[in-house]
Amino acid sequence: MEPINRSNRRYTSNQAPRRHNTYSQRPRYPRRESGPGRRRPRRRGLASQAMTVILLPLTIAAVLIVIFSRTARPNSEPGYLMGYNQATTGQESQALPGYYDYPAGAYTTDGGSPASNIPLTRIPVRDIEDTGYLALVNRQHAIQSEPYGGLLTGAWPTVAVSRVYDMYLHRSALRAVSEMFSSARQDEVAAFFVSSGYRSYYAQANIYGDGSNSDFVQPPGHSEHHTGLAADILAPGIGMADMAYTPEGAWLAANSYRYGLILRYPQHATAITGIAFEPWHFRYVGRAHAYFMKRNNLVLEEYIAYIHNYGKISFEKSGQTYYVMHKVPKDGMIYVPYETEFVISTDNKGGFIVLVWE
Repeated sequence: MEPINRSNRRYTSNQAPRRHNTYSQRPRYPRRESGPGRRRPRRRGLASQAMTVILLPLTIAAVLIVIFSRTARPNSEPGYLMGYNQATTGQESQALPGYYDYPAGAYTTDGGSPASNIPLTRIPVRDIEDTGYLALVNRQHAIQSEPYGGLLTGAWPTVAVSRVYDMYLHRSALRAVSEMFSSARQDEVAAFFVSSGYRSYYAQANIYGDGSNSDFVQPPGHSEHHTGLAADILAPGIGMADMAYTPEGAWLAANSYRYGLILRYPQHATAITGIAFEPWHFRYVGRAHAYFMKRNNLVLEEYIAYIHNYGKISFEKSGQTYYVMHKVPKDGMIYVPYETEFVISTDNKGGFIVLVWE
């Protein structure tokens, strides 16, 4: 019998090709063996070589991008910021990665740790939740935007009012006024009521008139009543001018800060506020800010200037440490605390004031 030449073997019609049970159902033909004079076929064509030339640089570039992206500091991580010690040497303090650093002794506070480092992160200004609690509204600074309707709420029946159907307050201010009125009733001081709250531009224009009463009324667009955070508070049977000389007026002046309200136009600061003494006008700024302003006898203009000057202050209140920082946006971005509770408000002077607590 002749030996079988595998290179010349052919399948006939009655010889079914073997099928592989695992990978493919295609016929598996015998492999040709290379012999003398038979050239092994090239495994790569010109197309494969061209693809290698194109893909290799792209692969290298992708690897480099991944490496640099992992080592670079993204905007969502704590950023670098240089502190400034204006109270001592006037020189830049040492910058620490990811922290806003100020040296000890730069602040006059009643406690806390001025040297404490607070991690910061940079976010778009459009992403912050601006409370507007510290927005400075006076003759020099017009209101930029009134609170949207969802923040304004009817004061009645939460608190007593002089007019039921057109008395509105910012909901934070209303909550503070309600708590203060409840405490006053418990102290058997008076049943206070709100005589004026939010005012539209048109309403303020009617009150301002020809400006003859400008000692007490701001021009339209420059009134705190546009914010909904201001409330004129009176007691039954007591006129506005008499509030300062009654136990009711004295109680309000002494206790309003406990609820986040400040006496906005005190008698000693008429030259600063530009408004005559109004013992009935109170403005909501938040409890921590009101506490610091009361302890240091500051009006809102002075408090904002104080924060601008030092950049960051700290103080203790009821065993809690608070930090107040001034931040100015740049290129539409602003530094805010990173993974720390805070509230933020525009100062209406191009910057923001951030309140942080530990």
